[in-house]
Amino acid sequence: MYGLPQDFDTSVFVGKSLQLVSFTANTIHLAFDDEVSITVESSFAHDLGQTGPPTVETVPVRESRLMQLVERTVVRAEARDRGTLVLYFDNGQTFFCFDDLPQYESYSITLGDRQIIV
Repeated sequence: MYGLPQDFDTSVFVGKSLQLVSFTANTIHLAFDDEVSITVESSFAHDLGQTGPPTVETVPVRESRLMQLVERTVVRAEARDRGTLVLYFDNGQTFFCFDDLPQYESYSITLGDRQIIV
C-alpha cells in the first residue's frame, strides 16, 4: 500500500478520452489521450451507474464491461483515502482503482515519461 503522493493532481485525467482497454493475465491497462495511462494489478470497480454499489473485482478478470468506457471522456477525478483513485466519465459510469495490496504495487499511473507507483 504505497498510496497516491500527497501532491498528486487528479485533474491530469479530466478531459482525457479513454482510447484503449487491454487485458493481460495479470493486468488491466487503460490508455488515455496525451500519453496518460493506468495499469491495474490489484482490485478495481466499475460502476455502470445503475442501482446498487459496484462490485469490486480483482485482476485477472474473466469478463468485463470496461470496454463501454472506450472513447468516453473523464469529467471529474478524485483521490480518496488509502490510495483510491476515482474517475467519473461523461456517460455516468465510474472507475475505481484501489490500493489494497500491503506489500506490492496495486496500480501505476503513467503521465508521459513519469510513472507513479501506487
